[in-house]
Amino acid sequence: MISTKKDVAALLAQATPANLALTIQSIELTSRYAGIALQQVGASTEITRDETQAEALRKSVSGMTTMLPAAMPANDGDEAGVAPAQADLVKVERKLIGAIAGNHFFTEASVRDLDLADGDTVRLSNDEFGDGTSITIVGRNTSTAAPRIVRIHGAVIEKDDKLPTGYQFIAEKDVHGDVLMRTRDNVPVTFLIKQIDVARLALRSGDIVDLAWYSTDGPQQATVSWVYKDKQGLKPKQKHIAKPKKKAAIKAETAATGASAETAAKTYTPRVKFELGGRNVLLVGNVTSQTDIDLVVAAHDGGETTATAATKGTQLKHKLARADVAILITDEVHHITTNTSVKIAKSLKVPYAVANSDAPLVVERALYRAISGMPAYEGAQSDFQYPEI
Repeated sequence: MISTKKDVAALLAQATPANLALTIQSIELTSRYAGIALQQVGASTEITRDETQAEALRKSVSGMTTMLPAAMPANDGDEAGVAPAQADLVKVERKLIGAIAGNHFFTEASVRDLDLADGDTVRLSNDEFGDGTSITIVGRNTSTAAPRIVRIHGAVIEKDDKLPTGYQFIAEKDVHGDVLMRTRDNVPVTFLIKQIDVARLALRSGDIVDLAWYSTDGPQQATVSWVYKDKQGLKPKQKHIAKPKKKAAIKAETAATGASAETAAKTYTPRVKFELGGRNVLLVGNVTSQTDIDLVVAAHDGGETTATAATKGTQLKHKLARADVAILITDEVHHITTNTSVKIAKSLKVPYAVANSDAPLVVERALYRAISGMPAYEGAQSDFQYPEI
């Protein structure tokens, strides 16, 4: 419904020094979008602005120190009503799951991807790629106060048929087989997994999760905040500890296999001559053979290799900002994502190249092109010369 003069007058009547700026901006935005709505339905009546009430309010608060918002500039283009990019510094408020910064909510996955922590100071702005809000960490939380939220990482869920009605699973140990938590009397704590978490995350016995609770509530109110579906970065739980083999048995096994541990290790033989010098490599796309690519990077003295299937500009920007070299796998990535990645890589000055598959040799050549300044794309008719080993 489009606001009338009476509605505007009612808003102005509620204005105080504390909310004056927000009130004026709300009226201005409402008027702008009301005009757009009228144009869309074909209204022929000329839209006018009654400044009487607003001017009277400005005069009545002329002595106040509250800053009035600057008037929005007229938009000469066709995209009328689009507000200019805004930037603001706000604090991150971490929740058991996700976080809030200003009036934006970030999912748990986003919090982990962006490396946000409770109390961090961040800058929010309209994302330049048009797919949401961009967030930049400008200051870490330096408070020495005890955290509001207690977190336990890498807990292993186990099924227990002896639990009270409404419960199926517990968590007592981590992925290393160690007790998660003990009471002051040194008694192991058993975490009851809430049924709502089981249903929300489709939890099963053996899943590795993170637990979180507010320090004022205690561990009995623990919530499953994250589940490691791929177990990446976590050591698998040891089901048993094998007894040391005797020297005679080891000697017999070595003779039977005819191969040592060194020859059994998988390696990659470089085909192109270059050194990465410890640089970290980012692979953009749904990489299916990262293990093989890890070997390629290691063979050229590279650093850490990471892969991302992110498609949004905000996510890609944070990933690329941490990379030294980027390889875009086009057969696994939508072309829009590739174009966005190229744009971000250029703006961040991150060397990049495009590979039409994640085959080791294709990636190896792309790495060479990226660090040597060659064209990013290698078409079917290209005749690039690579320094062979």
